[in-house]
Amino acid sequence: SLMAVFWMIHLHYAKVAKRLSLDHYTEPAPHVTRHRVIMPVSGVHLGTLEGLRYARMLSNDVTAVHVSIDLAETEKLQKKWDTWGDGVRLLIVDSPYRLFLEPLLNYIDEILAQRQSNEVITIVVPQFVAGSPLESALHMNTADMLRKELLNTPGIVITDVPYQVSERKVKE
Repeated sequence: SLMAVFWMIHLHYAKVAKRLSLDHYTEPAPHVTRHRVIMPVSGVHLGTLEGLRYARMLSNDVTAVHVSIDLAETEKLQKKWDTWGDGVRLLIVDSPYRLFLEPLLNYIDEILAQRQSNEVITIVVPQFVAGSPLESALHMNTADMLRKELLNTPGIVITDVPYQVSERKVKE
């Protein structure tokens, strides 16, 4: 039975290698003419600015997306974005049922429906990196949730931009 397991593993790797092979590939090398970046934004803070800086290095076509579950908080975010967003467009997506992931995925689906064959869409997610496992458990991991939902979607790349929060010395 152990030999059968090893043989099945071998067949799996052989099948993957055959699917990845360029031996019978006839299409031209991939050429990306458009790179669109979408960055989910829950708030405007140093981690957001790190993500935005990285997103702008990837493309000039960057859209920040905020899922609005509280009108007052969204207005505060809009004002901060006007100051710190560096001219990047901010799209507000309303979520009447206080859901975060579903409205964001619906927006991404709309973008995918319009996507051209030579276009890549990158989702840049600023990721808070906690100092300990306990602190980490207190924060929602948006990148993991998006990755699980979009992993099998062609033309989408999800990139984490880690932001380490450490005790910073503040100038007085």
